[in-house]
Amino acid sequence: MKKFVYKDRAAMKRMYSFYDKAMASLGIEYREEYIDTSFGTTHVIIAGDESKPKLFTVHGGNGCTPINLQLFLPLLKDYCIIAPDVIGMPGKSAPYRLLNTYSRDFGKWLNELLGLMGIKKIPFVVSSYSSAMLLSLAEVAPSRIEKAALVVPSGFAHGPLIPIMRTMFIPMLRYYFAPSEKSLDGILSVMSSRNDALMREFFDLMMSSYKMEMRPPREFSRLELRDFRAPVIVFASDEDVFFPADRVFPRARRLLRLRPVCCRIRCRHLPSNKTMRYVCMKIHDFFSDT
Repeated sequence: MKKFVYKDRAAMKRMYSFYDKAMASLGIEYREEYIDTSFGTTHVIIAGDESKPKLFTVHGGNGCTPINLQLFLPLLKDYCIIAPDVIGMPGKSAPYRLLNTYSRDFGKWLNELLGLMGIKKIPFVVSSYSSAMLLSLAEVAPSRIEKAALVVPSGFAHGPLIPIMRTMFIPMLRYYFAPSEKSLDGILSVMSSRNDALMREFFDLMMSSYKMEMRPPREFSRLELRDFRAPVIVFASDEDVFFPADRVFPRARRLLRLRPVCCRIRCRHLPSNKTMRYVCMKIHDFFSDT
């Protein structure tokens, strides 16, 4: 049975209104496509000058494309960015939870979507939960990935469970049952190095209107990634409670056949705009040199 991911249809409309408002706030040129896949209809944003080299990005778990594009905005100077809304997460793709993180669904969906868009191979920039989606594609169809930049990535190693429960899920429960500016601050203080109005509005809407995906992304094995040999740069932080650098870097080096470049950054799970300007500069240099 399909699981509708919003509290009701009115909640879905509120998310759509936020989505359009957030895209407008970015001040960029973009167009939209709807592509029918075997997993459901996928809404895709194509941002920037389409005559420039193209990058592919996917937003993180329980996230949305406008928030994700805000992270990678500096890259639009040199690239056109293709960004689908993940099926069953906030956005304009099919609003049903149809993709299972513990199977190969994300990789199969991305592989099919790329094929339908006529893309044989493309560089990827991903963060958080969407890193596991990329690794799923690396298992299913590694030749699709030309090179990749992974920011605060899932898929390699998680942080210790008890600190995550204490610092994140308790504040989330507090906000869910007693929403206030103070309880929202409790979530953002752990989750994000950004605390702008757009981020606050999205978190409030996500908590009040959307049925969150609570299953963590899976960790991959070296065997599953045995055929993946694209150049990879990994950015991780010691301050990230979900995917800390001291766990991510050693396992990324063990799992990936082509040794990744590992770059330590200072941020909570969602980096600040200043940090992302640095990250995007490093990504541009890495993609230009590899």
